[in-house]
Amino acid sequence: MSATATRARTTAPLAIPGPAGHRLLGMAGALRGDLLGTLRAGFAHHGDVVAYRVGPVRGPQRLRRTVVAFHHPDDVRRVFTDVESFTRLTTSYGVLRELFGVNLVTANGGEWRRQKRLLQPLFTRAAAGQYAELIAAEARAVVERCHHVPGPAIDAARAMEAYALRVLGRTLFKDDRGIDDDTIAALERLVPVVGAQVRARATQLLRFPLRWPTPSNRRFAETRAALHATIERVLARNAQHDTGPAHPHELDLLSRLRDARDPEGEQPLSEQEVRDQALIFLIAGHTTTSNALTSTLHLLGCHPQIQERVAASAAAGRAGADFREDDPVRAAVQEGLRLHPPSYVLGRHVGPGGTELGGRGLAPGTDVLVSPWITHRHPDFWSEPETFDPWRFVGADDRPPYAYFPFGGGARACIGRHFALLESTILVRALLERCRLESLDANVPMDQLISMRPAGPVRIRCHPR
Repeated sequence: MSATATRARTTAPLAIPGPAGHRLLGMAGALRGDLLGTLRAGFAHHGDVVAYRVGPVRGPQRLRRTVVAFHHPDDVRRVFTDVESFTRLTTSYGVLRELFGVNLVTANGGEWRRQKRLLQPLFTRAAAGQYAELIAAEARAVVERCHHVPGPAIDAARAMEAYALRVLGRTLFKDDRGIDDDTIAALERLVPVVGAQVRARATQLLRFPLRWPTPSNRRFAETRAALHATIERVLARNAQHDTGPAHPHELDLLSRLRDARDPEGEQPLSEQEVRDQALIFLIAGHTTTSNALTSTLHLLGCHPQIQERVAASAAAGRAGADFREDDPVRAAVQEGLRLHPPSYVLGRHVGPGGTELGGRGLAPGTDVLVSPWITHRHPDFWSEPETFDPWRFVGADDRPPYAYFPFGGGARACIGRHFALLESTILVRALLERCRLESLDANVPMDQLISMRPAGPVRIRCHPR
């Protein structure tokens, strides 16, 4: 294994290998039905660069496109950092914008840069650390429930979702009761529907404008209306309990969103922008964290010897130290994110000038995919890549930076990554201090939606220590 070697570049663009697929549909059905499985098979058969034809070999250009997957860290780095050649003007991000409005995830160009300047100070490592005690209190409450749970096991997926929502409710919306039961019920129903509809609309060969009253468009509009009603209910609840300007010890992100000012003197976020930001934070902020936590706990429960080594370090940890680079508890979370990154595939769109990547020429309009799920298992950079081994992340390593990218990369890396790591590490430490985890299922089926999530209950038995 050579983790430091970079890709040798050719002097002229090469043809891109890939599966032929169906004569009329190409790889459209395979990509839509099992995106990750298709990419894994492509990597196994064709290597680091794989082309997937979508649509017929011949016919109208609007029915034909090419999707190219890149799995080598050198290429992943360029996809994230060369924002002129690789834009976010993809079909998937366009569908997300239709659904969630204009926010830090869906905005582009100057619109995105303004929002990033306003929001970045709220999501630094230091800013996240201010919430450590509040998060620790929620983690202790989870431990108490797990420690005294009646019956043989907990559903870790539901428990972690409830934890993530309570943390969001207390940090984003300044509500000590967390997210209310009606909102939790609405989110349980909406999240899988949202994921399925985004995937379906983004992969349609013919995508009609939303103003056309087709059955799928009507369902999409109903889902969008339900999302907007949900965030409006949460914001109204927040307004009812708002006692005025936040005390320095009452740290709520919603007030900070409204109060944020651009250092370059531009206008603050409008109420519409605040709503759109709050909506994407509500959905993405709880699903990705809860899914990552569920996977980490399941893996620890499947590997008791590793769990005991990690747990031995948990008692010495403190909430404020959860960003230590050599913390085995934090390393277990990072390894969980390596094996089960919630954002398992990320897309970009080649700009109008076209470009070359990995010795391959890419025409304008080509869709490009990178997959943390696959690159995190690249045998050139990870020994025994399918093995759960948190000690990969303790101490120095010689892997290139983009061999590991669970939060994306470049300027548009996930703004909430420090919060997610802090929230996850605090919870895992708190659980391991009091409980020994036993996973009751060797494998957990996963649904490929916007993010990867368990398809059903994840059963874990918590034994008191």
